[in-house]
Amino acid sequence: MIEIPKIPLTAQDVLKVARKEEQVRLSVQARHQLQEARAIIDTIPYSGAAVYGVNTGFGALANVTLSPDRLTRLQYKLIDSHAVGWGAKLEPEIVRSAMFLRANMLAKGYSGVRPAVVEMLIKMLNYDIVPVVPETGSVGASGDLAPLAFIVQAMLGRGEVYFKNNRMSAARALKKAGLKPLGLEIKEGLSLINGTEMMAGAGAVIVEKSKYLVKLLDLASAFSVVALQGQTQPFRLELMKLKPHLGQMVSAKNLRKLLQGYTLSQNRVQDAYSLRCIPQINGAIREGINFAQRIVNTELNSVTDNPVLITHNNKTELISGGNFHGQAIALALDTLAISLTSLGVSTERRIFRMLDDKLSGLSAFLIQEAGENSGLMMLQVLATALISENKVLSNPASIHSLPTSASQEDLVSMGMTAANKLKKILENSYVILSIELLCARQAIELGGFKVPDGLKIFYEIFQKEIPFITEDRPFQSDLEKVLSIINSKKFVGLVENEIF
Repeated sequence: MIEIPKIPLTAQDVLKVARKEEQVRLSVQARHQLQEARAIIDTIPYSGAAVYGVNTGFGALANVTLSPDRLTRLQYKLIDSHAVGWGAKLEPEIVRSAMFLRANMLAKGYSGVRPAVVEMLIKMLNYDIVPVVPETGSVGASGDLAPLAFIVQAMLGRGEVYFKNNRMSAARALKKAGLKPLGLEIKEGLSLINGTEMMAGAGAVIVEKSKYLVKLLDLASAFSVVALQGQTQPFRLELMKLKPHLGQMVSAKNLRKLLQGYTLSQNRVQDAYSLRCIPQINGAIREGINFAQRIVNTELNSVTDNPVLITHNNKTELISGGNFHGQAIALALDTLAISLTSLGVSTERRIFRMLDDKLSGLSAFLIQEAGENSGLMMLQVLATALISENKVLSNPASIHSLPTSASQEDLVSMGMTAANKLKKILENSYVILSIELLCARQAIELGGFKVPDGLKIFYEIFQKEIPFITEDRPFQSDLEKVLSIINSKKFVGLVENEIF
């Protein structure tokens, strides 16, 4: 059970809730703080002051002041008008991440919502009621307005949700769970949607999956060193100390561990860069992931509403600012996109070398009787197609601002766009690495190379599950099997335990 607000909050916490491994509850202290903050908000409509989002319109309509009798209706209209999106539906894992992050942020008491608002998000998480949210609609400033509005619609008993993995109306799901729809009061609609939680939630999920992916990268790289009979001198600690980037040091350490007991059947003066520079390339990718993780972790622990209650010198004010802007996370996710695209580029070069008989010294396309058999030719073609797609998708979203809301919101982050295309890059990267592992598994047995002690435990799994290829067969099944293996609980645990 995770009690909120959790300070500090980690991506691992978010993943546990997103994957339904942990339930959530509101702390007693937070409930009292929420009630105190709410009492301040309730006085504003009668204070005579115009306060954004409480008794005014939104965005470019902030100069329109409304009478107290219209303020509750204003919140419902905000949600109705802002729940506009298109395209594929976001994965429930990402939507649950956003719901949890918004609940944790609101529970800190800076937004002035009632405890009932936070509790509704918690109940939906614990009952596994996940709103159906289109992936496109947020520009990543003024918060992830559109996708978060779809979540609020479900809280109100509108729209559609997944309830225990079945898609149905929100009203029906709430009734099945024994829950009543939430009723909004002043400021609460705005406080539920004016933040970066959707892009931050997506970022948390993707960063954690990328951290595992880069460990697989070191593993696949080690397999390819054996398959291509590469040298290990370039991975020596003495050499790494002369250029001590942390990521490079870690990748080299993994290679030295995985290649323990490795012996060369032939010797060359130098290997190609895709082998010789593995620590430098894989290490740089690790640095990109680490950068994104740092930014995402800060965002997870931030207050991103507007306006927010600030207390200074024993005086509490409701202050408008720009914490809802997603530029930092947009840049971080763009950096991670470039890093994962680089992963595919370097991986494909090793795949190419294994399949070219002039470079590998093995049978063409890793098949005996090449000609009658095409071998693994098309796997490299697939890798090339996926890498080309990743190159297109790694064009930064964070530099493509367009003004919205009559230029009141004249510079937006496009953070959710960065997250959406990064998800696809991540998916492609897993497939590209699976191709390298499949080719290396075949090359090692084809060449009769001794598997080093550090790699044996991994190699034996692939050897058992993926039969040696003696003639052409449906390689799609082999590729899908590799993907299944590397995502299995047993294999993930092994990688996490053995690789730094």
